[in-house]
Amino acid sequence: MDESAATVSGQTLTFAGAADDVFSLSLDYEESLNPIKTQSTLNQLVDCLVYDRLFEVDENFNVTSRILSDWYYSKNEDSAGVWVLKVREGIQMHDGSTLTAQDVAYSVSCIFTSERHKHLQQQVGRVYSSAYNGEVYLAVEGADNAQLPQRMSIPVIKSGSVGDEIPVGSGPYMYNEDRTALVKFDGYENSESLPLDEVQLRAYRGMEELITEFESGLVDLVVNDPTGIYNMGYGGKNEKRTITTTNLHFIGFNSQSRFFQYDAYRYAMNWIVNRDKIVSDTLDGNAVATVLPVHPNSALYDTSIASQFSYDPSRCLTELERGGCRDLDADGMLEFALSGMKVDIELNFAVCADNAAKVQEARRIAEDLEAIGIGVNLRELTWKDYLAALRSGYIDFDQEEPEIVMDMYLAEVALTGDWNILTLISGDWEDDNTLNYGGWDNSELEELTEAYLGAKDDDRAQAVNDWLQLLTTTTVILPVCFETREVISHLGVISGMSPNQYDVFNNITAWTVNIG
Repeated sequence: MDESAATVSGQTLTFAGAADDVFSLSLDYEESLNPIKTQSTLNQLVDCLVYDRLFEVDENFNVTSRILSDWYYSKNEDSAGVWVLKVREGIQMHDGSTLTAQDVAYSVSCIFTSERHKHLQQQVGRVYSSAYNGEVYLAVEGADNAQLPQRMSIPVIKSGSVGDEIPVGSGPYMYNEDRTALVKFDGYENSESLPLDEVQLRAYRGMEELITEFESGLVDLVVNDPTGIYNMGYGGKNEKRTITTTNLHFIGFNSQSRFFQYDAYRYAMNWIVNRDKIVSDTLDGNAVATVLPVHPNSALYDTSIASQFSYDPSRCLTELERGGCRDLDADGMLEFALSGMKVDIELNFAVCADNAAKVQEARRIAEDLEAIGIGVNLRELTWKDYLAALRSGYIDFDQEEPEIVMDMYLAEVALTGDWNILTLISGDWEDDNTLNYGGWDNSELEELTEAYLGAKDDDRAQAVNDWLQLLTTTTVILPVCFETREVISHLGVISGMSPNQYDVFNNITAWTVNIG
């Protein structure tokens, strides 16, 4: 097993007897079983056994596909780029039909018009799909995207079936008639290598009940978000496999802040965040520190740039002093000049109080700022008030004439594997539905981001370098870390697992399952 893909904690693995001799997952029957529509993370997990993904994106953000024989990016100088996908022949679907290019094009269209997947539409723009002669053609609205497959780990369903309660799929398992179990699909390639003939489905009755059922062995596999508000306390006598994600924690800066409107002061922040300590101490190791909005596992992570911005409070202080910050009144705190007047630095730093891990993270950052003489008012806000502060730019947003400007905020965004951050640095949240709460408008940064996204293989390394050099110089956002997730199973039950953030059951034909 590749350790970078799935790190198993604990001692030598031994079989821990389950409460029964079947393999079971939890399913929320109160939510949709349709993979395009469901909001339930439990049902999305089960979906990975029923539906093929268009692309699998591994822990290093490389792509493979079971249902495509080839894919390539085609672009002429005077035209927009188009992705061409060739569908493999002979892929069987659960209703006895064969997967077609029309099925794939239809699935893409459903994803990019569905309410559930608004975040993809928000980040990518509309993806237009068509099919002809066994090939699928994908074009992106707006900026070219030469890395579109990295963000297309989506379920594939039969054309015309999105309105069905359970659309027809082509995955290794299918629902039985009463939907109490998944049964092996004999038409699946190498179905004889599947580790289970049947997967039992237990009705979800609440988180406490799910924990009890897992600990007693009635449910055999769960996924946990150890840094989220729904982090669950599963016991220690289990196997925990860590999977990388593209969920980025970052600091955003308000362009209307009287302090952070200056490039020099934002640039100085590159050295004040102790990312390694935040990950190891505050987040208990459940994240990967990053200087860039690119995961360190990715081949696109530019170590030559990242190495320039290690935690160094003295360097931060030096950069602030270069920009004109001084302790002008010998009180141990820094001031700066604004319109010829001395101004105390009192930063209003917003964080959502609903997430204990992020609150601790923000407190650590605030402490490090104050240690070098930067005054910080940490505003721990409810989700409703936090969102209102982001949108208005003010902490006292509910006042008739708000005065307390939000200078900075700690946030999380679910990026995809092409590292498109345009939603964070361009457009307007109200007019364009972006996440540019800092109100930034930097045409050069936007152009370099788009140039990187559209760069072909031979040009990509230089395009990435150009983009990241400007991003770290302008510092309109400051990356902190990428979250991880835990795939938890009972000791000794599963081996050979290689999960990824989109598909825990990736490579299931290589699994061995011991249920007694």
